[in-house]
Amino acid sequence: MRILAVDYGRRRVGLAVSDELGLAARGLPTVRAHSRSSAVSSVARVASDVGAAALLVGLPLNMDGSRGPMAKAAESFAAALKQTTGLPVRLWDERLTTVAARRTMRETGLRDRNKEGTLDRMAAVLLLNNYLQAQDSAEP
Repeated sequence: MRILAVDYGRRRVGLAVSDELGLAARGLPTVRAHSRSSAVSSVARVASDVGAAALLVGLPLNMDGSRGPMAKAAESFAAALKQTTGLPVRLWDERLTTVAARRTMRETGLRDRNKEGTLDRMAAVLLLNNYLQAQDSAEP
């Protein structure tokens, strides 16, 4: 079952998809978010194109676990995706994925200002990998 991971942002939406076995994630082209509705439509189209059976939306909680404005926006975006696609949508804590993505890019010599969308894509990959690892470790 393929899972499409979504790192929602007001300007860009990072995407990653799992392989059929749910073992690995690969990044997909980042979607420009001209509006929330256009971002929802674009992500829904990608989900259909890759044959996603479920969607995983990053939930940017504050470090204390509370929900700030971006977490509420991600929840609203997830609800719109569920309504548009009819697919199951799960929210997943994405605290520090962007920080980890930026560190990985720095360590590998990539610069996010030179590769627009690379940071968002890498954050989506890390989000999906974290989710897949948690599912794997939860199995008996």
